Amino acid sequence: MAGDPLQLEALFERRRGTFRPTLYTQGPWDPGAQFGGAPSALLATLVEGVGTLTPMRIARLTVDLLRPAPLAPLSPVVQVVRQGKRIQIVAASLFAGGTEVARASALRIRTADLGDAPLPTGEASVPLPAEPRDVEEEPFPGPVPARPGSRRAVEYLFEGQGGYFRDPAWVRLRVPVVLGHPSLPVARLAYTADLANGIGQPRALPVRGINADVALNVLRYPEGEWLSLAGRSWIGRTGIGQVQATISDTRGVVATVSMTRIVDPLGVRPG
Repeated sequence: MAGDPLQLEALFERRRGTFRPTLYTQGPWDPGAQFGGAPSALLATLVEGVGTLTPMRIARLTVDLLRPAPLAPLSPVVQVVRQGKRIQIVAASLFAGGTEVARASALRIRTADLGDAPLPTGEASVPLPAEPRDVEEEPFPGPVPARPGSRRAVEYLFEGQGGYFRDPAWVRLRVPVVLGHPSLPVARLAYTADLANGIGQPRALPVRGINADVALNVLRYPEGEWLSLAGRSWIGRTGIGQVQATISDTRGVVATVSMTRIVDPLGVRPG
């Protein structure tokens, strides 16, 4: 529909102090709810908008997904918990209709030049796969919408074999987080981190799960648009799952991800 904000080429449109989600945020589990990477990327964007006393970068971003974020306007609340010249702690929350749906805690650390000393920086050449594959060609397991909007927001390149997200998978966010503004590197990291849910997990498992949080530890901000996601996931018989993953660019490791999952038998609707 022309002029409909839900059709705009971005995850969110900022309007009158709120952020209106577009169909690019629509998740795979519920057509009326957002994919968790969308509010995570928005929270990272809000944190980066907070002023600092000295040049700083986000070193840790923890996002709690308190409840499904609806396809409805989100109101932000941002607060500096600790202000300093070496560290800053920022809290940010998103509310839908007065209900908090997601919150983040960010640790920002001052930047410094350590010179040319030999350091374990994690840098290495990581080539992109030679032949792109679009994930939309892959059937999504289970009774979910055939093409949720979040599938259109991201491009995928696969190499190797394994679970639903083959390990590693290169991903690129196709649309900006906020309409009219280029996506910040840490916001793209936050979005990609949420894709680690179930990475390396075989398709045939008789369970499915959603993540309740995302913890992102950032070594450096990525260069370029493509990010490589690789990792492992485990499931306990009490219905709690864990994910550990690494995000890289073509130079090497940029961040690590940890995630807690709520795992249910097939047929139980996540939520």
